[in-house]
Amino acid sequence: EKNLIELEINKDELSIINQDNEEISNIIKNLNYKSVDSSGNTYVLSAEYGEVTKEDENILILKNVKGTIILIDKSEVKISADFAKYNSENYNTFFYQNVLGLYEESKIHSDNLDLLFQYNTAKMYNNVQFLDQDLKLNADEISLDLLYGDMYIKMFDEKNKIQIIKK
Repeated sequence: EKNLIELEINKDELSIINQDNEEISNIIKNLNYKSVDSSGNTYVLSAEYGEVTKEDENILILKNVKGTIILIDKSEVKISADFAKYNSENYNTFFYQNVLGLYEESKIHSDNLDLLFQYNTAKMYNNVQFLDQDLKLNADEISLDLLYGDMYIKMFDEKNKIQIIKK
């Protein structure tokens, strides 16, 4: 597990109060997180707004989310999605709805992307479509090793084949 050596948090907090003066929601507008691990890899996350969940104050539900992973000696990974569930304790982020990943010359669309920092993995799944200048690929899951930049592509059901269309 990586030790984070830097964490910057910028946010504007807005509390919603009901007519009985009870706080019913914590909305954070213009949220920006930046973390750097002990190896110098950087993770930047921004959202139009986020809401702290009532069940766990370390979990935020983010809207209109953008993320950037800047790996030492590797290509940058950019991510955008309509929503994400962010854990402020371990920085794991679960992007969902209209997920787009940009890596080198490739675009990857999916319904979900999980960034699991304790495993140094980014996993895209559900309706995955990989596009680059030479091919189009449909699969169930694409995983990216964040340490080495290796990509793994698979189907959930071994009876189904990965579809590759050369342009």
